[in-house]
Amino acid sequence: MPGCVPLAPSNIRLAAQRGRRPPPIAHRCPAHTCGRPCRRGLPTRHFHIREPAVTTHIGEIAVVVPARNEAQLLPNALTSLEAAMAHFAWKVSIPTSLTVVLDRTSDNSAQIVAHHPKVLLRHTSAGRVGAARNVGITAAMSLAKVPPAHLWIANTDADSMVPADWLWRHYGLAMAGAHVVAGTVEPVHVDLSSAALARWFACHDLSEGHPHIHGANLGFRAEVFTKLGGFSDQSLHEDRDFVAKARTQGYAVMATDSCRVTTSGRRHSRVDGGFADFLNQLDNGGERTDPSATSSHC
Repeated sequence: MPGCVPLAPSNIRLAAQRGRRPPPIAHRCPAHTCGRPCRRGLPTRHFHIREPAVTTHIGEIAVVVPARNEAQLLPNALTSLEAAMAHFAWKVSIPTSLTVVLDRTSDNSAQIVAHHPKVLLRHTSAGRVGAARNVGITAAMSLAKVPPAHLWIANTDADSMVPADWLWRHYGLAMAGAHVVAGTVEPVHVDLSSAALARWFACHDLSEGHPHIHGANLGFRAEVFTKLGGFSDQSLHEDRDFVAKARTQGYAVMATDSCRVTTSGRRHSRVDGGFADFLNQLDNGGERTDPSATSSHC
């Protein structure tokens, strides 16, 4: 119903909507050795209970998408994002924006974006996804009508498609007390062999509290972005490093599978050690290291 705050996943209730303090945020404990009370969610995981900071209302959402020669997949990405923004607008009356950053792009991506007049277009020659994300977020923040504490940044990639309720889910988790939301992804099924796809699912914990970090499904308050100094200017793992810094600084990081994004299953990569290389390893059946996890081998 328009104007209502969305329901977060079942383990989080928007108590603040009913005039109560939001519930404590669960934080992963690597081993149950600390002696402090823990919440036992999954058999092999333990969670410390820590009270979140006072929840600040989200008054605007800015979506940021870096792209480098993604003309083939960019149209589907933009279509899915516009559908998510329309779905969100039907639910709640706060403004949203969409910024695309073309990074050393030599294809016709600019012409594709031109067919979407509400999309803000920026260019950079950095050649590194961390720098490209920073350009887009800085541009979106400069045009926002609310201060950073009230602005939510929703990040995805130009080779990915978000679900219709993607922004709605991010908003719900933010209003429940999250400073950072780390969502899941899954590759386009037809891009992989059945064996590789089975190995991919075997390697991934697609549940609440999962250990994966994906720039294609990552949100945070703009205030967090500012205080952490943005993404590191690097071509790989800028998303993982950002979330690690947020956790170190004590921000509430919510890892969720409630708004899974579909991403390309292509196996040619622009950087060594990225997602495409990981899919190649899955296809070849060799030893596999998941670049999205803080530490894991499949």
